[in-house]
Amino acid sequence: MGSKRKFLAVLLFVVLFNASDLAWAIASQGNPAASTEPVVARVEPKEVRTVKATAYSSTPDQTDDSPFTMANGKRVHDGAVAANFLPFGTKVRFPELYGDKEFVVEDRMHRRFSDRVDIWMETRSEAIRFGIQDITMEVL
Repeated sequence: MGSKRKFLAVLLFVVLFNASDLAWAIASQGNPAASTEPVVARVEPKEVRTVKATAYSSTPDQTDDSPFTMANGKRVHDGAVAANFLPFGTKVRFPELYGDKEFVVEDRMHRRFSDRVDIWMETRSEAIRFGIQDITMEVL
């Protein structure tokens, strides 16, 4: 095969290969089944209520003598909340502030806060900025 023919064969292959990729990309737009990312169904809430929400960080004045350990024994982490009126492991969302991000009840508050949710934050300044808010909570 002459060099011109080889060049044309390679060129044809490249054009066809890129055309098939382009066709797949166009076909997959707006089609979640064609996407390589897993599709996760949004969990519908079992209950929606307005709660008083506060925030806390891992400082001894806001917690007990072990500020990095939650009431369930786990280490604090992003997405952890404290609530006395929900069982450990309950998943919740705060759609007004965090969209579809899910939080998990893993800590408790002082017993006088029987109807409040406390969201763990990495820094004290974040917790202070959060303040106290009445927000919508979805219990999943």
